[in-house]
Amino acid sequence: MSAPPGSGRSGEPTDPAAAGAGAGDDAGLQRATERALADLLTAHGWHDPVVAITGAASVGAQRSTLLIDIESEDEIIPAVAQLSSGIIAAVPATVESAVIELARTSGVPAPLVLAATDALAGTGQPAQVVSREPGLSIPRHVLRAVAELGTGAELAGECGAALAHLHAVDAAAAPAGLDRLDAGDLFGDYCDGLAATLDDLPLPHPAIRLGVEWLRRNPPSRPQRQTIVHADFRTGNLLVDNGRLSAVLDWELAHVGDPMEDLAYLCLRTWRFGNDELPVGGFGPLDALRWAYEAGNGTWREDAFRWWMAARTAWWACGLAAQAAAFTAGLTDSIVLAASGRRVPELEYDLLNLIETETGPEGT
Repeated sequence: MSAPPGSGRSGEPTDPAAAGAGAGDDAGLQRATERALADLLTAHGWHDPVVAITGAASVGAQRSTLLIDIESEDEIIPAVAQLSSGIIAAVPATVESAVIELARTSGVPAPLVLAATDALAGTGQPAQVVSREPGLSIPRHVLRAVAELGTGAELAGECGAALAHLHAVDAAAAPAGLDRLDAGDLFGDYCDGLAATLDDLPLPHPAIRLGVEWLRRNPPSRPQRQTIVHADFRTGNLLVDNGRLSAVLDWELAHVGDPMEDLAYLCLRTWRFGNDELPVGGFGPLDALRWAYEAGNGTWREDAFRWWMAARTAWWACGLAAQAAAFTAGLTDSIVLAASGRRVPELEYDLLNLIETETGPEGT
């Protein structure tokens, strides 16, 4: 099973004083990170680049996303550097970068990868540098802007079109090293991953286990073919400029699997941020997402959509519990991970509602 998502961003700064937060608060460590990023760019063909960290787009559970300026050949190029924590497993940065480039050349709006490494010099962190694209990513800012502009249906349609482009890519073209769900037992394999995560948690979670057992007993129809799945396609990982989709971010959980996973994940209640009446990310209607996806030759399977709604809710509940456990075990001092545990009951509540809706009050 893939690891819990991170919360890296691209394009929307927070407090510039936090610029060194991802590289440590010490100014010397920040300078060392700037030099390491410059060396990385040099290794990827840049001529004598000089890197300056100018702000922090986010410091999340899995990665820090820094705004940087690259000076090279008398030109200053704004870009974004993402440094992974290594606390939570994800695909290697070089594999993620290959997926981004494949998606971008297939019509998905995504940043241009400038450089990537699985071990940045000096820190050993997975890192990548990508182009800085315009737009907002912080959910409350996105939802407010979209509501004011009245572009929710258009944005939902653009999400459907982007996913149709991604899912049209032949899975055989996926880079080596990308995780693949077992084609012979796609849904059982996913449930096995959930159960293994639950077994590793220090506290019992009977509501999640009930959900996993329901998932085992109620597998949906199989996809016609497996595709590349973004696996973290949701509000917060989408850059939105003037109410429209400008880039899809954070591909570190990508794998080969069922395309309906992406469509369902975007519609989880947890990613609506209180706008429950708008099922697509809290900003748009479901029919707009589905229409655009099918118009792009995507195949919509309603039973699989409902199954993945429950499966990804269970997965995210497991992920939050695992993040909190990493903090209590002393593996990290991240306050983001420490706060994750408080949201587990919300996801358990959502999961129980989803399986009750599908099975009826008797749970049959």
